[in-house]
Amino acid sequence: MIDVEVARTFLAVIETGTFQGAGQKVNVTQSTVSARIRTLEDRLRVPVFTRSKAGASLTAQGHHFERYARAIVRGWEQGKYQAGLPDRFDELLVVGGQYSLWARLLTGWLNEMRAKMPLVAFRAEAGSPAYLSQMVGEGMVDIAVLHHPRLRPDIEVDLLMEDELILVTTSSDGAYEDRYVFVDWGEAYRDWHTQKLPELMEPRTTVSLGFFGASFLISSGTAGYMPRRLVQPHIDEGFLFESVDTPNFVYPVYAAYHSDSNNTALSMALELLKAQSDLAVDGSLPQPFWVDGDQLSN
Repeated sequence: MIDVEVARTFLAVIETGTFQGAGQKVNVTQSTVSARIRTLEDRLRVPVFTRSKAGASLTAQGHHFERYARAIVRGWEQGKYQAGLPDRFDELLVVGGQYSLWARLLTGWLNEMRAKMPLVAFRAEAGSPAYLSQMVGEGMVDIAVLHHPRLRPDIEVDLLMEDELILVTTSSDGAYEDRYVFVDWGEAYRDWHTQKLPELMEPRTTVSLGFFGASFLISSGTAGYMPRRLVQPHIDEGFLFESVDTPNFVYPVYAAYHSDSNNTALSMALELLKAQSDLAVDGSLPQPFWVDGDQLSN
């Protein structure tokens, strides 16, 4: 039997590439990391890492063991959460999303799950693509919704929709050059932006991953690229104005989850997520409260 901390340490060495880095990640000394890896290799009776001055790389046997190590950690985390679940619920579903995706899209999804899955408890997380990918890989998040998933053999990735990033401004005449804020939507967006809008690559202000949202642009009287699904209500109400002479950027949204999961609740959650994404594509998401007083604010 492989101890869960041994499996967690093994995965930390893979992620960081060194025993020292793994020690920092799991908060133990480098000698403890070495001892745990020796224990693992003794029990498996094969080497799992090749050591060198450059760090540690997986052997063929280590590659074969990786999926089982992730299953051990995932099983432990799921068991820990389930053990603390109140009796009135059958199971817990942990969902995560990038910061900007929670606005309207994922809050609506969470509301749908709460309404249609009464025997399931939920915990919602927000984070960066790297954080969410790691949480899915370790079994600490059941479904992550993000723009840039890390591809792995044991993780299923479904395309949900393609966000359209458009340039919006608080100027009624469409002017943006004197008030432009660079919203950093990731590496692919930065490459596109450099090619399409090189004259805007030295802005006074840069914000990351759309975290500040449309409210920041409106309150600061600035301009920037935001998802159409997020800013359309603000455009309709005259708080923001779309630039008609600048290109738009297509930004795919994915759902990442474990491909070996047979969880019924997870399957239903994915169906509801895809339905919510379809509403976003059609422009049919409920309007914010300040547009339609009958709707709850998202």
